[in-house]
Amino acid sequence: MVILPSITSFSYNRQCLGKQGSNAAHVLNEIIGVYSWHPSGPLSLLARIMGFKTTDFYRLDAHKIAYRVPAMRLSNYMLPAETAFKIMSAVVPLPGDIVWDKRYSNAARIVPKEDFAEWKETILRLITKPLEASEIKKVTDIPDASLKPLLNRMAFEGDLLRVGSQSPRSNIIKYISTQSFDGQVYKPIDPDKALAWLAGEYLRAFGPVRAKDFQWWAGVTAPRAKAAMASQETVEIEKGLLLLKADIKAFESVKPLSKDNIDIIPQWDSYTMGYAPDGRQRFISPDMQAHAYGNIGATGGNGLGLVLLNGYAIAVWEPKFTGDNLKIKLNLFEKPGSIIHEKMINGFNEIRVFLGAKKVSIA
Repeated sequence: MVILPSITSFSYNRQCLGKQGSNAAHVLNEIIGVYSWHPSGPLSLLARIMGFKTTDFYRLDAHKIAYRVPAMRLSNYMLPAETAFKIMSAVVPLPGDIVWDKRYSNAARIVPKEDFAEWKETILRLITKPLEASEIKKVTDIPDASLKPLLNRMAFEGDLLRVGSQSPRSNIIKYISTQSFDGQVYKPIDPDKALAWLAGEYLRAFGPVRAKDFQWWAGVTAPRAKAAMASQETVEIEKGLLLLKADIKAFESVKPLSKDNIDIIPQWDSYTMGYAPDGRQRFISPDMQAHAYGNIGATGGNGLGLVLLNGYAIAVWEPKFTGDNLKIKLNLFEKPGSIIHEKMINGFNEIRVFLGAKKVSIA
């Protein structure tokens, strides 16, 4: 499949890269959501919003602008409050589905079927305010080996929501009952209708795409993905590549990206996690893709951080903290010119400040 330059430019713009987002709520709606994991989620927003601060990120939880829920590929996302449960309905098995009994019956995550209902009632009675797992442990008799799997299962079934840490670097989360946080219980809608709606959102945010890309991103079966995509009014702009008919005029008028435009996106960014492996040519050459993705599953689902030049990957980066010092491991695909190098340094310094590090070193 040949990826035209206009496809890269269009996808890049729809993903709000180049600091095109006005605020966090706007970006979350435009790109559907970001990974809930810190610092990936905060850095995905930083890459898209001029002057974005940690206080802006904390406001998403505090003001209930976004919910942290299981979503695409059963990964935890921060999704707009108004769409979070609809997305869950589309891609997460329904509460009470037999899949949950199977998932939580193995040695790694034991939630005995005979105890689940009673334990669930206990948890819902206790966590009317955000509590960490360690705090819940002190006030229940639920065995240590089952407590975290139980909380995990209840989050997957929509009974609990996660609340993030007040640090963009920490992943110590708290749990609260959905009813206490949202004012109502999770009521899933018809999964296929929800998935059809989500296919339209995906086409808008990631297009042009194939049904195969949607299937990979959503983590659903091929028949469900094809049916959902077929429900949308699309135009085939290249073999297998579909665009919403409503977006064809915008696509045809898209302008090339600005020269020397640098973006630094984190691990699991929506841009890198949005396409099946052979659909990633819009932002990385096939021969370099192995450097940018880990080996999770058969399709390499662990997208690493990338440095983009005009929307196209020129380096992989990985952060590591030693105390308050941020160390960047940078794997350049080719040596950049002085202007590009300076812009990269400025970008990593912005990340340093955002994450509260005193120093940054690049190796």
